[in-house]
Amino acid sequence: MTQLNAATFSAFALTTIVLYVLGFFTFIPPWAVFITWACFFHMGGGADRNQAFVATITHMALGATAAWISAIALLNNPFDSALGQQLWGPVFIGAVIAILARMGTIARFSVTPAIIYGYASVFAFASTAGMFSPEHLLSVSFNNALFAILFSIVVGASAGYLNAALVGVLTGLKWTKASTQRGGI
Repeated sequence: MTQLNAATFSAFALTTIVLYVLGFFTFIPPWAVFITWACFFHMGGGADRNQAFVATITHMALGATAAWISAIALLNNPFDSALGQQLWGPVFIGAVIAILARMGTIARFSVTPAIIYGYASVFAFASTAGMFSPEHLLSVSFNNALFAILFSIVVGASAGYLNAALVGVLTGLKWTKASTQRGGI
């Protein structure tokens, strides 16, 4: 099977299965799983799935953790003035993003966009009605954006890994068949 056909079939089959299974686990946001799944291939999952699996999880988990800390800091705005209230969030988040971008100089965290995927995912989850509150952000439950997104990251990276493995198996069938035909000639 060609690479394109294998990737197409694998994407169809695994997306169908993952969406069906996630229907039973409503605490896992499907969009976060698919962002991570895409990130897995952004991180080179088509070429080296073991490296991409670890890199995806470490990058996105760093971003998610930084966002969770940022969310708690935003809820504890130290400024009383109207200007301070308005500037606290943008300046604080801007500073955190700058620090995360600077971490790109560290080899383990060299893909800044992958870190930002994790960061944005926490705020996307927390922006769901009622979730951006201390009682949810500090709970030990899947209402906590950090727990929900970290779990989704593991599920998404695993789906990407399975996707890459299935493509490898399907494209490998072509070589097995071709080499058998050549050997018999």
